[in-house]
Amino acid sequence: MRSGSSWTALGLSALGAGLSKRKRQSAQAGQMTVELALAIPTILAVVGIIVNLMVYLGVCARFDRLTAEAVRIEATSPGYGSYGTASRERQVYELLQEQFADEQDFVTLEVTARQVAADGVGGGSGGGVMLSLVPAPDAYVCVLRYTPWGLPKSVFGIEVAPLAHERVFVVDPFRPGVLV
Repeated sequence: MRSGSSWTALGLSALGAGLSKRKRQSAQAGQMTVELALAIPTILAVVGIIVNLMVYLGVCARFDRLTAEAVRIEATSPGYGSYGTASRERQVYELLQEQFADEQDFVTLEVTARQVAADGVGGGSGGGVMLSLVPAPDAYVCVLRYTPWGLPKSVFGIEVAPLAHERVFVVDPFRPGVLV
């Protein structure tokens, strides 16, 4: 009888071990579900940031190429009747707006033109004003502002500013088609 009772005892202990193994597997499956539920939003946020970064870099590369062309075409050799800096600035802006018509939802453009002073763009050293008969070159400042999509305008009361990318082109008034 001992041998029979030992089998019974052995069988019951094996059955109990099987139940606890199933409970452990069930608990691990539940833990994996909770971990997955917590990880998916984080993974999606990282993917969204990466996609926005790639779109921004692509738009910046396109902006660099198109602004150089727009300034070279419109500002360095103006068409008939557009000899003033303001009209050339407007033509550069309109050409860029036409090129970025598809991205109007998340891209804004600015174009400003200034005369280059002797010490740099946009102004003198504060000293005396010198009268010159030689025209000063114009500097065209083109700015691209990218607003990431999928992001609210403010997060926890902090305003999310758009990313800015700026290019400056100096145009020589004596050589048409040449950027300095």
